[in-house]
Order: sequence, then C-alpha cells, then structure tokens
Amino acid sequence: MTMAIRERQENHRLAFRLLIQELGDRAIETKLFDSTAEPFASQIIRTTWEEIVRAEYVEAVGARQYRLTAKGWVAGLEITELAQSREYEARLGRLFAAMKAHVKPRETSAIVDLATLAVESGEPVGWIFNVIDSKASTTTKRTGAGWYAGERGGLVEIPVDFNLEPIDIAAALTVGHLERIQELEERLEEVEEDRAQFHCPHCDAPVSSIGYQDYPEHHCIVTYQSYGCGYLTGDDQEEKPCPYGPRWPQLDEFDFVTEQSGAIWFCHAVPNTDRARRVDVMRQSGKTRDEAEMRARAAAAPKKKSERPLARWLNR
Repeated sequence: MTMAIRERQENHRLAFRLLIQELGDRAIETKLFDSTAEPFASQIIRTTWEEIVRAEYVEAVGARQYRLTAKGWVAGLEITELAQSREYEARLGRLFAAMKAHVKPRETSAIVDLATLAVESGEPVGWIFNVIDSKASTTTKRTGAGWYAGERGGLVEIPVDFNLEPIDIAAALTVGHLERIQELEERLEEVEEDRAQFHCPHCDAPVSSIGYQDYPEHHCIVTYQSYGCGYLTGDDQEEKPCPYGPRWPQLDEFDFVTEQSGAIWFCHAVPNTDRARRVDVMRQSGKTRDEAEMRARAAAAPKKKSERPLARWLNR
C-alpha cells in the first residue's frame, strides 16, 4: 500500500467523523455541508468528496454542497465507532421499544408519525428519521419499520411481525457482534419485563402510587398499585378496571341523572350494576342539559386503545 492511498483513506475517515459531528441529531435529508467552509475547507481534499459521492455515501446538492445518504450515515456511525457505543444501543433500544408497543399484541401493523415516536422514545425527530431511512437502505433479513407508502419523512409503517432489535444496523455492517447481540437482546428482554411491572397491562399508563394496607383480622398486608388511567390492583388482583380494558362497564350500566344549578347543567353517571360501582366517573357540566349528558356519557364510555393519551402518560 502506497503512502498516497493511506493518506486518502485517512482523509475519508476524517470526512466521515466531521460529517457525523456536524450533523448531530438532525435529519440527513435537511442538513447541507459546504465543502468550502470550515471545518471541511482546510481538512478535506477535493478528491475525497468526489470518491464518497461515487460510492453513494453523500450526494452533491449544488456546486460545493453535499448531504449524507442513509448509507453514508450508517457508515459514519461505524467509522466513528458510535454504532458500538452503549449510548447508541440504549437510544436504539428506547426507539424500538416504542415501535414494538404499537404492534402488541401483534394484531395488525401500525402507522405512526415521527413526532409520536419522538415523544414516546424521548429521541429527536431528526435522529429517528435517520434510523428509519438507514434501515430502508440495508439488506438485513429481519423485518423492520419503514416509510409508509415509500414516502420518505412521512409516516412510519411498523409491520405486525416487527422484530428489529437495537443491534441490527451494526450487525448489517460488521461481523463479530454475535455475542454482543445476544447480550443486548437478553438485557432488553429484562428491561421490558421490569417495565411491565409498573405499567397498566391494558393501556401502558404508568404507576401513579403504591400503598400498603394492613388487615390484622385476616393476618395479611395487601399491596395496592394505582395507575394513571384509574386501574387499581391489590396484590396483583384487579380492584378497579382500566377504561381501555375488557372489564370496564358498558354505558347501559349507568343511569345519567342531570340537574341544573344556575346557568350550568350537571350530569352524574350513576352506576346500576356491581361492575359499574367499581369505577369512578367524574360529574360533568355543560351549558345545556344535552351537553352535560353528552360529556358524562363520553366520560363513562369504554375507551379505545387508539385513543390512549400516550404523550400525557409518558415519563421518560
């Protein structure tokens, strides 16, 4: 190998390090790099830009501007060794856990926007764009998420058989990660099991409080866990159902009683079955009798999983 070739290869590696550094967590689609401006002008030679364009690691946009491709982003992570870092694996773990939650219990594929995934995973939208885009450019055999209808930067389609683990991108690029893959998969399974203990099994609302009640006449102490959705358990046995779960009462298990106080109408959802008496439904108000009753019915009605207020419950 001649000195000229070694120097060119080192300049290529430097270019990738600078590109990844300047990109940060922004989307590769929207970040431009000016080869005539620092830090590139004084460090990256002209032939380097031409060679990484030919290799499709970057694409030219105008005379002296470039942007990374999905292939280039993944290569940059590998060259900078970010793809092997614990922090990177943890970030992918959070993103893929958020994706997997949308297809549990694997009934159908899910279509999700980038902003929702950002809220649920706690990761920036631009970085998530790069992860989705780079998965579309790899040849891994595992089924992963991709762009819905092939429109980059739009909605994300998570297939029902989604099984992409946080190390798949690195595995597609390098050999010798098998032990690390298995170790990471085991850790992720443990994390998911631990997390499930503190979230509602029906809607994923987090635990809001844990308390203990001593029953000396029965010689026992019961542990109560309440969740953000109203779900309540005593020693893991359901005391109050989740409004998104199968045991929430139907509307015909309530009588809706209205009353007027001044210019405001109020409506109470009065339970008429034992099951309905186990839940708490707040009194609703309105400017008219019909408006108050409509709101009370909405408050008492069983909720659909698609209506889950995830952004409000997330605590990451």
